[in-house]
Amino acid sequence: LVMSSVVEAQAQNIDSLKLDLKNAKHDTTRCNILNELAETASEEEWPGYNEQLLKLAEKSAATAPTNTLKEFYFKHLSDALNNIGFLARQQGDIPKALEFYHKSLKIREEIMDKIGVANSLNNIGAIYNSQGDIPKALEVFHKSLKIREEISDKEGIANSLNNIGSIYEKQGDITKGLEFYHKSLKIYEKIMDKYGIANLLNNIGVIHNNQGDIPKALEFYHRSLKIQEEIMDKEGIANSLNNIGFIYNNQGDPSCQSSK
Repeated sequence: LVMSSVVEAQAQNIDSLKLDLKNAKHDTTRCNILNELAETASEEEWPGYNEQLLKLAEKSAATAPTNTLKEFYFKHLSDALNNIGFLARQQGDIPKALEFYHKSLKIREEIMDKIGVANSLNNIGAIYNSQGDIPKALEVFHKSLKIREEISDKEGIANSLNNIGSIYEKQGDITKGLEFYHKSLKIYEKIMDKYGIANLLNNIGVIHNNQGDIPKALEFYHRSLKIQEEIMDKEGIANSLNNIGFIYNNQGDPSCQSSK
């Protein structure tokens, strides 16, 4: 019931945004609404709204009478370009994703949108990481981290630290991986981001499990599970239960053995 009412509220919000878009009198308002629709509309619909945002922001930026307005439209243009990069990555078109992430980054650098620059760098770093270009991924993630530290973007800092920790873990540098994971966890705990905390506890649990420290792995998995249950993160709960079950199964716990 809770889930269906949330979905219903989202659908009402999107219908309301569509109506607002029809009645909008100014391009600034249209850009704001299109941006929100690109973020919240369905998988089928959002790319269309994003395309509208791209065209409108591009056209309006070219004719904007003041620098403030120009900057406003460029900000929306960079968001639309970033969204195209995101979609391309989802579809497996990595060259196109990188092309649009870099286009977005260029504009964000020009208008000195530091949050946007850090996010673009993070997206580019994630692609290099998935391609196995570790030196480039680390370089870009560290750049993103530096900017996020400059602007005191706590959530962003924690995210960057987690990404860097993940790379060191995959490279087999367990000490550095744990160091960055624990730094990230500390910040998520400070800002009380329960999704972030649960994710980090799980990541740390995985390292301890791979190191053969089963009691420590179970401790972190159970801590992660407890938080996931609190926030009703069903996917996270399933993942934690799977990790815990896997350990007990490997240890030969009879309660986890399948019956013949």
